[in-house]
Amino acid sequence: MIRNLPAPVLAMLLAAAVGLSAFGQILLQSTFRQTRHPVSLFRANTTADPALIRDWYATLQAQGTLNRMIATEITDLIWIAGLAATAILMTLLAARLLRRRNPAASNRLYRIAPYTALAPALDLVENTFSLAMLSDPTGFPDAFAHLHAAASWAKLAAIGTVATAIPAYATCAAIRGKGAGEKS
Repeated sequence: MIRNLPAPVLAMLLAAAVGLSAFGQILLQSTFRQTRHPVSLFRANTTADPALIRDWYATLQAQGTLNRMIATEITDLIWIAGLAATAILMTLLAARLLRRRNPAASNRLYRIAPYTALAPALDLVENTFSLAMLSDPTGFPDAFAHLHAAASWAKLAAIGTVATAIPAYATCAAIRGKGAGEKS
């Protein structure tokens, strides 16, 4: 059972997940650079203007790099897997480290660990809309652009929330010690 994994094992798994995330992000950025996209990846993912996106795709088609954009979306799956594993393992490690100091907080972290994969799940939704748009770069439905951008912004918010809330909660729980109503 995952609760019985020793902290050093969880830490090693977390380090591997962070490594996979870093590798995925480096590969993603390299593949995106090869597209010679007219804007940054951030702007490309957070723009909801269908006409503007179609213009960008037309540029990629004209320079023969539209397939590299498709490869970028597929390469992103490595980062998504690494990010999901990192978020879950970070939460599990915090839960394990708090097991004796604050059992109530530890139990909460164990319960919420699977939900920390929301950000990577939203990235998968974002990629799905992107691939759908890339399959018909000049005729995709306008709604796809709006849904793509919304998924991207939601993903970014989820990443920020997990990256700050889990460590903050774990730190406060460690400082506080035993949960409310528990005797030392």
